[in-house]
Amino acid sequence: MSATIRFSDGRGGPFYRAVRTRVDEYFAKAGKSRYATTALWVKVALYFTAVVTSYGLILSGRFGPWTMLALANIFGVSTLLLAINAGHDGAHAALSRHRWINQAVLYFSFSLIGADPYLWQFRHLRSHHVFPNVNGCDIDIDSNWLLRLSPNHPKRWYHRYQHLYAPFVFWLVDIHTVFIQDLFYLFKRNLANMVDIRHPASAYVSFVLCKAAYLLIVFVIPMLLLPVPWWQVLIGVLAMSFVASSLFVYLLIGTHFAEETQFPEIDANGVIAGDWATHAMLTALDWNTKSRIAHFIGGGANSHAAHHLFPNISHAHYPKITPIVEETAAEFGVPYHVTTLPRMIRSHFRFLKRVGVADGNGPTAPIPAVQRRLPASAIC
Repeated sequence: MSATIRFSDGRGGPFYRAVRTRVDEYFAKAGKSRYATTALWVKVALYFTAVVTSYGLILSGRFGPWTMLALANIFGVSTLLLAINAGHDGAHAALSRHRWINQAVLYFSFSLIGADPYLWQFRHLRSHHVFPNVNGCDIDIDSNWLLRLSPNHPKRWYHRYQHLYAPFVFWLVDIHTVFIQDLFYLFKRNLANMVDIRHPASAYVSFVLCKAAYLLIVFVIPMLLLPVPWWQVLIGVLAMSFVASSLFVYLLIGTHFAEETQFPEIDANGVIAGDWATHAMLTALDWNTKSRIAHFIGGGANSHAAHHLFPNISHAHYPKITPIVEETAAEFGVPYHVTTLPRMIRSHFRFLKRVGVADGNGPTAPIPAVQRRLPASAIC
């Protein structure tokens, strides 16, 4: 039987049992389910309307180039916010009690931004949410040559400048996801804490259909219907991609990569100190949790601790759950990090600067192969 990476104190100790009990009591007293509220469905409808309206106005061809560019960015931002606010809940089966609704919303919204829904859900649930910020286990901090996002990653000489060139890298997140990252993950057999991955045949069909639909919507149809040269359409698509990528990054990246968060390591026996719930608190940073605007836009990203503790609960409930998490953490002496969006962004860039010059060239000890043999079907 293969050994697996584990937390020394299991999934959760007294803190997790207490906060889970109190959250259950909240739902019982409020008479609510863990799924989306009416208000959330209204928000989803608004974002969907913005997507359809902006796209329809673009295809009308009745506006000048600057208005068309603005409409392209409205379309790009709206599709991103639809994915963050609806598709993400769907990926966690938190939007509806009906699986087909969750999956339909996930596939529709993520295809609009060009991200493969199946692959994103696969790595998000089975990697990032299992061991956030753990080197070699969390796919979101996989070592890359451009940015050093963990003190446990190899350091290159130019990383000392990463806080300066990172904003330009962030522009390319969407393009990288659509054309490079998804393809890489589709054929990658060892992914974080999973080895010998085998995707079903439907995943490859889904991949092709997703990319084809995205290119058809954002490039082919406008190029065929609009009375403008193809290169103008391309410029609009690139501008839309840059803006949406930047918005995505600045809403989310500081929730794990900031001065306040930690990057626990695995010991020689495949053990991470502490329990899973406390680990989730140590590695998350909340921002503007009481702001209705932040909640409306961020889809729960601003209540990241609550999301990692209760990923199967719709983000519509996070404004009520987050105070419970904060109060319970204080009672049990568990760290809880919270700040504002501007301060989180500043903290992220200070983090990039510090990690870019920090000593070390990767983890103190490599992860032995036996520690990585967690089957792809296992979900924490």
